[in-house]
Amino acid sequence: MLLRQNPHSFLSGQDPFMPMEVQAQSDHQYLGKIQFDLRHEGFVGIPHGGIGMGLCLDAWRNIGAPNYPVTVNFKFGGSGISIGDEAFFEINTAGSCDGSLDVKITKKGDKKPYLRAEITPSRNVESRAPAWLGNYENFRALPYYRNCFVCGHARNEPGLQRRFRVHDSPSVIQVTAPWGFDSEDFDRAEFFLISRDELHPATLISIFDENTAWAGFMLTKSAGLSVRVEFSLLRPVGRHEKLLFVGEPSGIRGNPTAPRFFTAHGAIFAVNGSGFEPVAFGRGEWIIMKQYTDQIKKNLIPENDWEWIFT
Repeated sequence: MLLRQNPHSFLSGQDPFMPMEVQAQSDHQYLGKIQFDLRHEGFVGIPHGGIGMGLCLDAWRNIGAPNYPVTVNFKFGGSGISIGDEAFFEINTAGSCDGSLDVKITKKGDKKPYLRAEITPSRNVESRAPAWLGNYENFRALPYYRNCFVCGHARNEPGLQRRFRVHDSPSVIQVTAPWGFDSEDFDRAEFFLISRDELHPATLISIFDENTAWAGFMLTKSAGLSVRVEFSLLRPVGRHEKLLFVGEPSGIRGNPTAPRFFTAHGAIFAVNGSGFEPVAFGRGEWIIMKQYTDQIKKNLIPENDWEWIFT
């Protein structure tokens, strides 16, 4: 059978964060059924994009190929998914000669996938991501949601509880999120592993996605949903490693006074003393949607701690 169960995976293991009902399976294909619930929320009412992307990465690691380093091209589409929606999860390896995977999540009733991931061996592992400028102490903390899987600080279920920070620089906007600089993160990591000693790549892509999106937000002052994300993973990340997520805006598409999309890129660094080793990097594109900018103004906490962003 194509997909092996990994009991250590927080997403699909013995007590799965994303339960899946097997529909069909062969040596080259897999079909399962999933349902998004409040545990998976990002913006109010919809799943965090990192959950779907993380589920694709979970399948890759459980299948066991291709080996590191890999590049994943994610593309979002379809009619969108809301909390409570059912969807089909599909894996296909037929016709692949290099171990590449084609993974799809399609909302029940839709023809086009909500998310498609093409996972291939990396042919060029040279990072095109930003370098860390090093102004670690010069930042302002960004507000956060109550229930978001990544930044929620009042959840009933385990979450990553990140607080993103924007760094003021005369040359570039940088947004960062640390992991492991507070010992509580290593306790929190217990909930988000893929093996006894490895942080689940869903954790990495989820924080990377939100951190990099914040960078584009700070350029445009507008919120958006992920459209495309290209993400390269260079090696596994240990559960006790200190990490720094760094994101920068890279541009807009559309009318400069009312852009339709923003783009941003980012990297994840393992921090060892004063050394910074890239362990992942990528870039993405987000479609700007006024309804989520308005939602941010109504729902972020601390209350009224968002006005300065729009000045």
